[in-house]
Amino acid sequence: MKQSDKKVPGMLRAWSGVFAASLLAGCGGAENVLSEEPSAVAVQAQTAEVPAKPIVESMEAIALDSVLTAKTRSLIRARLADGQAQVHQQIPVVSDSGQQLALNDRGVDGDEKAGDGVFSAIGDVDFVALQATQARIREFQERNPQTPLTFATFDNRALVAERALTPLPADIFKPGVPVPITPVGISFAVKPANSLIINHPSVINDPTRTYDPCSNAGNPNGVWTFNHLMREMANTYVSPPALTEHWLRQWTVNQNINGWTVPARPSMNAFILSPWPRVSGALDLTRSPFKLVAIVNRLDLGDNRGPAAYASGNAGELRFVFAAVDRTATTCAVRPFLVIFEYGVPHASCAAVQTWAQQWLDLSSPLMVLGSPTYNAALANLTQQVVTRNASPRKPNGSAINQIRTNEEWLTRPWELREFHLMASGASANRLQGQPTVLTPGDSHNNTTVLRDFVNANTAAILSGSYTVPTTYPTASTPFLGAFPWIPTVPGAFWRATGIANNDARHQFSLNTCNGCHARETNTGFMHINQHGGLSPFLATGMASPSTPYWVQDPVVTSVNRPFFEIRMRAQNLDSVANQACLSRAFDRAITAAH
Repeated sequence: MKQSDKKVPGMLRAWSGVFAASLLAGCGGAENVLSEEPSAVAVQAQTAEVPAKPIVESMEAIALDSVLTAKTRSLIRARLADGQAQVHQQIPVVSDSGQQLALNDRGVDGDEKAGDGVFSAIGDVDFVALQATQARIREFQERNPQTPLTFATFDNRALVAERALTPLPADIFKPGVPVPITPVGISFAVKPANSLIINHPSVINDPTRTYDPCSNAGNPNGVWTFNHLMREMANTYVSPPALTEHWLRQWTVNQNINGWTVPARPSMNAFILSPWPRVSGALDLTRSPFKLVAIVNRLDLGDNRGPAAYASGNAGELRFVFAAVDRTATTCAVRPFLVIFEYGVPHASCAAVQTWAQQWLDLSSPLMVLGSPTYNAALANLTQQVVTRNASPRKPNGSAINQIRTNEEWLTRPWELREFHLMASGASANRLQGQPTVLTPGDSHNNTTVLRDFVNANTAAILSGSYTVPTTYPTASTPFLGAFPWIPTVPGAFWRATGIANNDARHQFSLNTCNGCHARETNTGFMHINQHGGLSPFLATGMASPSTPYWVQDPVVTSVNRPFFEIRMRAQNLDSVANQACLSRAFDRAITAAH
């Protein structure tokens, strides 16, 4: 049994693809200072295509046990979207009891008939959760009769279909009867300002958990301070002040990253390092010149079939955004220098991820007042699960950090983004080191035949979100993946080349680079969260009304206007993960790049 989809207008459907953003890169040069061994990201194979995950069109479960419980032995059937059955041999799923299953169409291992297009296997199904989902749909309908409930299908941030959410009849839940399993997420059950992007003054200025370097107000050891995050990241492997200073001094000299020379920005000394108070010669982290401006939940980067592009674990990422403060000015103030701590949430099992999601959804409860002591305590309980030392014992320093990114124009023009990883080995073991920026070539490749050839040769992979940007291209001696994104004109920067055959592929490729996402492809003036905690229209439109699209004119084919539903996608995902049986996450589509 399958619920039909109400297709959105063709204008929307055409834009299924890789709506995401990584970072951009810079120009090559000669000097080789602070050169380090490449990270795992930097040594990608010289291929642009990675295996795509199967797109599930429909699924159903038939109970084989006589009583329906939270762990009912069942026949699970699924069909793939058009053309997918010819590409994929199986559908990896996680059952509601945590079983790793592979639905197949080979007539073995639980499959009923080989080659009939129906992939199946025997596994556990939580019929209690399925019935609770239907009851919840009914409850929301009754509570909001004037607001039709719908579920949107997104393909890497592009809304490609939308169907009505209607509860299944109660009498369908019985042994031997096919019960449809469909993804359900009620986006308006989520308050974005409470559960997705938190920049409320009473949170980012919480006197017990944050610190203001300009007023010296707050707690310099609070759990949301730059000091706390760096100390927990250092663990016992390295001195926290030394970890911090080694990281920041990378701006003071040229570096070589993947063959590109990243030019020094010497103002790092005058603006940040020199004014920073010291204790016995070491940076005093309790007087760190970085102020919290936002805490961000990126559960949407998770995927029950494996980590998304940047996420470590199935619960996506937790992010802290800090702005540098200027202590050299007459009046101390935040400046356009953003530091983003991006942690892989160390929860992997379906139950653990669901609990994590439910805790974030609880922040949207009518009983939770944003910025109240009760709210802030609940949020701190969430963040401390991730940022404390040894949260991820198998990662460098035992830290859950995936990467730190920066975007700034304070040190000098133009706008620049950088990315740093905590290293496991080499000269910078246990320290943060500059790395290439995933999915973003060096700037000098923009508007060239090399870019044209890359996009044309990889159009199908780009459109399906199953591509990467190799370290070198088109030859093994030609650096391709970049290292220091620049945005010389705001918001004019984007990726293009004469001769690219498919403009949707060009757009999706460009949007996955930093200057595409932070500039023309989203019509953004560089920062999606600025030094004051303000949001770009790309984010702010959905915060105010998740159902309202943010439209952007394509920079190449100007007759095309593209709609973004970024916050609606994140809200729907949060509600879905928090409230559904694990098996329904087989419908999840991982984002190609995460920014």
